[in-house]
Amino acid sequence: MKKLFAIILSGLILCSFAACGQSKTSSTTATEAGKDAATTAAAAQTTTEAPLTGGYTDAASPVLTDDVKAVFNKAVEGLTGMTYEPVAYLGSQVVAGTNHLILCKAAAVTENPTTTYALLTVYEDLNGNDEITESREFTGSAAPAAQDAEEPIAGAYEEPETPVVTDDAKAALAKACETLTGAGYEAKALLGTQVVAGTNYMLLCKVTTVTAEPTSDYAIVTVYQDLEGNAEITETYNLAPSAEDDGAAATVAAQSSEG
Repeated sequence: MKKLFAIILSGLILCSFAACGQSKTSSTTATEAGKDAATTAAAAQTTTEAPLTGGYTDAASPVLTDDVKAVFNKAVEGLTGMTYEPVAYLGSQVVAGTNHLILCKAAAVTENPTTTYALLTVYEDLNGNDEITESREFTGSAAPAAQDAEEPIAGAYEEPETPVVTDDAKAALAKACETLTGAGYEAKALLGTQVVAGTNYMLLCKVTTVTAEPTSDYAIVTVYQDLEGNAEITETYNLAPSAEDDGAAATVAAQSSEG
């Protein structure tokens, strides 16, 4: 009888150890699975937040940094036939190097030049060499040139100290777009204001089509806001088709001088 009791007791002890081992193994497996899931989630978040190689990333501010100014100045060094003055920084694209998208005031080197706006792509390679690879002009009437701050002309557009879009300009654009369909307008830079019987705001906007597969491009628009707060888009200057659109080679109006 005692021998039988000892055998039963030994069996119960062995079963208890086995159950403990299984519980510990399950707990460890669950912990490791949780760590793996957390790691996977963190990796997915990092991938989502990081800009995709080859795609343009919008600039956080239209104000040109010293680094971008240095790249631009090196790219236009030695150009003849045209002068370019950077106005606003729009974004960058990571390639084998970096493409910088910059809005500029452009003028031909002539006796009586007319200042317009152009969208330049400046390529900075991995060795620090910089060049203009594409210049796109805005079609339609020439956008008003900035006036001399020391000798302002009554009724003319006044150029702001910075291209940062003011709250008033944003509100006017939002009001003007309330009844628009087919495209969305996002103000990227303030180019000028004009006091009339109300206010005209000249804005560089990113225009995105409201379609199943939306596309975006830039346009210079004039928003008129009257004294009662009503607003409307009165003029639009669209970009000329790019080389990808028409199959032509990218045009750079000013060529680099040799020697």
